[in-house]
Amino acid sequence: MKGNERIDQVERMLSVTLRVHKGEKMLVASNRELGIVTQGKNWDALMKNIHDVIETYFDIPSADSVKICLEIDPTVTDNAETASC
Repeated sequence: MKGNERIDQVERMLSVTLRVHKGEKMLVASNRELGIVTQGKNWDALMKNIHDVIETYFDIPSADSVKICLEIDPTVTDNAETASC
């Protein structure tokens, strides 16, 4: 892949922002504009479910090509620093 092709690919990368908050028993991630909502019992489960919902919503084989930004509610603090997409 040539330099210009790589730059074009990066510029076309999808970007999704999800807000994360604590539900009654689960961590919840959502994007109201896109109508995306998922949840998980812990950070690992939430991250897996985020990838799954992104792949399904955009009909892509892997969410690895999507820039996923998390806006984490301040009340969600347990192991937040270990979460990654």
